[in-house]
Amino acid sequence: MTYNVGNGLAKPKHLIPYLRSSGADLIGLQELSNLQAEAIRQELSTLYPHQAVFPGGFEGQGIISRFPFRSVEQLHLYPSRPDLNCVVGLDDVSLGVIVAHPPPPRLHIRGIQFDNQTKSQISALVKAAVDHPPAVLMGDLNFCEWAKPYAEFMAAGLIDSYRSAGGSVGYTLPVRLGLWKRLKWLNRLLRWMPLWPIIRVDYIWHTDSLTAVAAWVGGDTGSDHLPVLARLVIDQAREG
Repeated sequence: MTYNVGNGLAKPKHLIPYLRSSGADLIGLQELSNLQAEAIRQELSTLYPHQAVFPGGFEGQGIISRFPFRSVEQLHLYPSRPDLNCVVGLDDVSLGVIVAHPPPPRLHIRGIQFDNQTKSQISALVKAAVDHPPAVLMGDLNFCEWAKPYAEFMAAGLIDSYRSAGGSVGYTLPVRLGLWKRLKWLNRLLRWMPLWPIIRVDYIWHTDSLTAVAAWVGGDTGSDHLPVLARLVIDQAREG
């Protein structure tokens, strides 16, 4: 599962029971606040004993797992916004798991675009996944299917699990207004207002040595995003 938990919007009293009941073996988290991280450490350490959690609000990320980590590193590809790169041990298979959250595109003279450093970050994330299969790259990637980075992922050989195994459009954003660093007064005024998701920016990508047999959008626990889940099977023949 991948879930942008909204920098505290998903309150622990709703988030923890949902994570506990999700059935996911691996969970990648973005926009992880200190309060959310502490609740995960205290209340999910038995179910998810392997945790690499780096809270920090909008820049916070984490991964929790039923399976042991063989390695964990932060990828400093964008200033003050590290992504996570883990190797998870599944018996005799090492699975690469990348949790990523590049910054959103900004308004430029030629339209809404990623800056050059974000483009480099995205390219480096793709390379880290395809160079070490089997691998999963998941997170709030801040682009839609018609954006150039989506084509870059596809051209590199990565597979969008929801596109291959999901049952509907899979929109994940916005469920409500997110917390903005600016215009905080507008957040306070309109935070109650429910919204209808109209775009898909949350993904579970994987290399071709994995197969997605199911993918779906999860429930609402208070974030401005919805989680995405996928059931993946490792192709032992290809790995062998």
